[in-house]
Amino acid sequence: MDKQNQESSNQKKRDPDIAASEAALIRAGKLARKRARQAGMGVIVMRDGKIVEDFSHQE
Repeated sequence: MDKQNQESSNQKKRDPDIAASEAALIRAGKLARKRARQAGMGVIVMRDGKIVEDFSHQE
């Protein structure tokens, strides 16, 4: 296998730690929105390059 094919093959493999951390970040985001909703507060997010308080989860 030449070097280019080997690099392409390595990129296709996902590091299980990275995959698990992505799932953990998604869970943390959902929990943050739930807690903000319970407290009647917004969640700070970046939208269109600006930091804003998002209340859309309050519906």
